[in-house]
Amino acid sequence: MSSECGHHQHPGKILQAINDTADKGNRFDFEREIFRKDECNQPRLVIDYFSILEEARQVMKDEIKEYFENHQPEISWTEFWTKCEREL
Repeated sequence: MSSECGHHQHPGKILQAINDTADKGNRFDFEREIFRKDECNQPRLVIDYFSILEEARQVMKDEIKEYFENHQPEISWTEFWTKCEREL
């Protein structure tokens, strides 16, 4: 379930925003002058976050395993990791 309130976004939406080069500012044009100074006129490099996440996958898995085995052994780290993988 995804919230559209602007405060609780699915991680996928956050990662998509990394490469949002349109820089439209506030979509409701609320106090537009506040956002104008932050809009970028220079093209930004596209970040290939999928490859970065792929490189970090084993590190994340090892950290999750270590955390649950040492701090919350009542939770199955493998089940938790399986759920994480669905989100990646």
